[in-house]
Amino acid sequence: MSMNRPDETTLHAWVDGELAPGRAAEVAQWLSEHPGEAARVAALQAQCASLRALHAQVLDEPVPRRLRQALRRPPLQWHWPHALAAGVMLSLGLGLGYGLGSRAPGAWPQAPQEQLPVFVREAAAAHAVYVPEQRHPVEVAAQQQAHLVQWLSKRLGVQLKVPVLEAQGFHLVGGRLLPGEAGQARAQFMYQDPAGERVTLYVSVLSREDGAAAAPPVAFHWTGDESAQGFYWIDGRQGYAVSAALPRERLYALAEAIYRQLD
Repeated sequence: MSMNRPDETTLHAWVDGELAPGRAAEVAQWLSEHPGEAARVAALQAQCASLRALHAQVLDEPVPRRLRQALRRPPLQWHWPHALAAGVMLSLGLGLGYGLGSRAPGAWPQAPQEQLPVFVREAAAAHAVYVPEQRHPVEVAAQQQAHLVQWLSKRLGVQLKVPVLEAQGFHLVGGRLLPGEAGQARAQFMYQDPAGERVTLYVSVLSREDGAAAAPPVAFHWTGDESAQGFYWIDGRQGYAVSAALPRERLYALAEAIYRQLD
């Protein structure tokens, strides 16, 4: 029996990753049964991811010395400018950066300050909708991999390859066809490890309007939050996005393994 429609507070808590696991799974199931609402919630998630990406560089900057000193002062000795500045820094760190890892700045190229590519926002939304799904996480299971690759390759108009991630501890669950902007076909492949952690690889074929004509050299860009972190890159006319709720170091290793096999 389907649950009643979650209220807006619950939906926003689901977007922010603040629900208990059981309740989050119920909301994810309800969204999978209501595509219209799922699209609206996915747009909210993409908007949040874009806002976090805009401030990604701030998260890796060291706290200024004067603010560290201010934080060590007894409360009665604080001056209001120091208190205000420290509060802003703490809000940015807690609200935007929790779970982003502690790598030194420059270890990975950061997502551009401007708006994320469309396919990256689509990948984040698809990951959020289908990863919690227990009964139907994919359309075609890994047991039919040959059919899956042939079908998705035909729909996207390019020959696709399915990376093997057994050495990294992940096995293929399967894949699905997804709609992109303006009716373009996209592909999503899902992997899972023995602990139940899931990773998705989102593949898109970019048009000139998407920026394919001026695509930059292949480079990983980081984007995401604690609930759906990811790396993406553009190679020619194809865009790839790898998403998972994993530490950046482990997710980077997966993205690198995928890139090596697709190159």
